[in-house]
Amino acid sequence: MDTFVTTLNIVLPSFLLILLGLLLRLAGVLDQPGCDKMNTFCFHVLVPTMVFYNIYTADVESLTDPRLLLFCLASVTGAFLLLMLLVPRLVKDRSRVGVVIQGVFRSSFVVLGMGLASSMYPGRDMSIIAIASTVVAPLFNAYAVVALEVFSQQRPDPGKIVRDVVRNPLIIASVLALALLLAGVRFPAVIDTTIKNISGTATTVSLIILGGGLTFQGIGSYKKELAVATAGKLVLLPMLFLPLAVWMGFREMELLCLLILFASPSTVTASIMARNTPGADWQLASQIVVFSTCLSVVSLFGFIYVLLGMGLL
Repeated sequence: MDTFVTTLNIVLPSFLLILLGLLLRLAGVLDQPGCDKMNTFCFHVLVPTMVFYNIYTADVESLTDPRLLLFCLASVTGAFLLLMLLVPRLVKDRSRVGVVIQGVFRSSFVVLGMGLASSMYPGRDMSIIAIASTVVAPLFNAYAVVALEVFSQQRPDPGKIVRDVVRNPLIIASVLALALLLAGVRFPAVIDTTIKNISGTATTVSLIILGGGLTFQGIGSYKKELAVATAGKLVLLPMLFLPLAVWMGFREMELLCLLILFASPSTVTASIMARNTPGADWQLASQIVVFSTCLSVVSLFGFIYVLLGMGLL
C-alpha cells in the first residue's frame, strides 16, 4: 500500500495539471489559438530557461560520468533505426509513416521529466535531466526531420537538419549554461533570482497548456496508427530499454531519467513539426499526442510502481 500511495503522489500532480488545462479549455478560459501561442512561448522561453537554470546550478562533478549520456545517445538512435525498419511494414500510408515513427521515439522528456522528478525527489538536484537533454533534444529534432521528410516524399536536406538543431532553444540554453558552468561564471543575485523564478513556472504552465491543447477530433480514421504509436511509445520501448538500463546499473534519478525518456507521452512539438512538413499527416501527429498523454497516466503509474517495489527508484 505504501508503494501504491507513493506512486500516486509521484504521477498524479503532473497529470492533474494536464487535466486542469483540459477543464479550462472546456470552460472556455483557454482556446486553441491561445494554447498554440503559449506552446510557442513555453518552447522558446520557459522550458529553455528551466533547462538553463538546472545546468547552470549543477554540480560540476555530475558532468564527469558519461555513461548516462552515452546510453541516451545509443538507445534513442537504436530505437529510431528499428522504427524506420518496422513501421513501414505496419503502416502503409506514407504520409503517416514518419508521423508514427516520431510519435514513438520522441517524448515529453524535459517538461514531464522535470515534473515527475521534482515530485519523486523533492529538493534534489535536477541537473541530470537537464544535462541529458543536451543529447536527447538534438537527436529528437534531427531524427524527426529525417523521418518526416523521407516518408513525405521529400529528399532530406542535411543543411536544414543542422540548422534546426543549432537553432533549437533547448540546445542554445544548454550550451550557454554548460559554458558558464565550466567557466565558473556566476550572475549577480538579482539576475540569478529572476532566472530561478522564470524557471519555476515552466513545468506548471507547460503542462496546463498541454492539457488545454488536447482535442479528440478525427479519431476514427486513425485507429491502427494510434494503436501502433501508443503501444510502441508507452509499452514496447520502455520494456525494451529499461531492463538493459537496470542491468547496466542505473538507479534512482538516472533510472527515472531513462524511464521518462522511453515511457513519457509524445510531445506537442511533434505535432508542430508535422504541420510544417508538406505531405505529413499533422492531424495524426496531434492525435498521437492526445492518446499517448491520456494513456501514459496508467503506463507510467505501472512502471513506477514496479520499479519502486523492486527498490530501483
